[in-house]
Amino acid sequence: MKKRGRPSKLVLAERAEMLRKTAAPRDDAEVLKDLIKRFGMLDKLTRGCISNDIRSMIVVGAPGVGKTFTVESILETTPDLKYEIVKGGLSAVELYKMGYRNRRPGSVVVIDDADSIFSDEEGLSILKAMCDSSSTRRVSWLKDSSTLREDDVPQTYDFQGSFIFISNIDFQRYIDTGGNKYVVHFEALMSRSLYLDLRVHDRQAISLWVEHVATHGKMFLKENVSEAVGRDILAFLKKNRDDLREYSLRTAVKLCGLAKSHHDWKDMAQVLLCR
Repeated sequence: MKKRGRPSKLVLAERAEMLRKTAAPRDDAEVLKDLIKRFGMLDKLTRGCISNDIRSMIVVGAPGVGKTFTVESILETTPDLKYEIVKGGLSAVELYKMGYRNRRPGSVVVIDDADSIFSDEEGLSILKAMCDSSSTRRVSWLKDSSTLREDDVPQTYDFQGSFIFISNIDFQRYIDTGGNKYVVHFEALMSRSLYLDLRVHDRQAISLWVEHVATHGKMFLKENVSEAVGRDILAFLKKNRDDLREYSLRTAVKLCGLAKSHHDWKDMAQVLLCR
């Protein structure tokens, strides 16, 4: 009789996905409570990176929900903090140089939605060295480089700063399903970091968080929109939740702009923002 082996990783992932789909949906109050808790955690972890108690943090969630805003607001209001934020493309050698510039304890490196780094093996190696859990995080570039010579950057240094990676990618989901060629890199980065999933991925969570920020964060006041119009905007978002091309805080800001300048803003938004 053939001995039955353990289920493969893919089979386990498929089972986990099936359980997620069949699980009882959470009510709005439960979802919002969880979101508030997780964004509060983002605040605490960012401050932990500033104090150098946390070496590396990954934060993931849907685009336009306030991940970057939360982190940047804390960094910008911390006196005498040395930090550097990069958005978009980033080469391996520039990452190496950025690490050198921010190598001292109390410095923070932030990579925001620069997911192209996952297709660069050298960049990933540097990234993993910067986030390593060993007592000495030694980073090296042992190839000839004119840009390192020009900027007087040594070929080896010890990185003692902190690192924050902000992404729209749901790392855990990709790992569970095994459906991405970069899964092994996601796993390596997660094993070296604290991983915070804000759990703002579906329309239910996004809509609740946008409404919470718009009201408690006084978005409409900041956008010079009256309370009455603000309520109309939230009602429009709720009514068209599943038809909007994008649902985020940016969507609410776009609606504020339309509402301030056009009396028929709802008709315009229906054409411009909905599928």
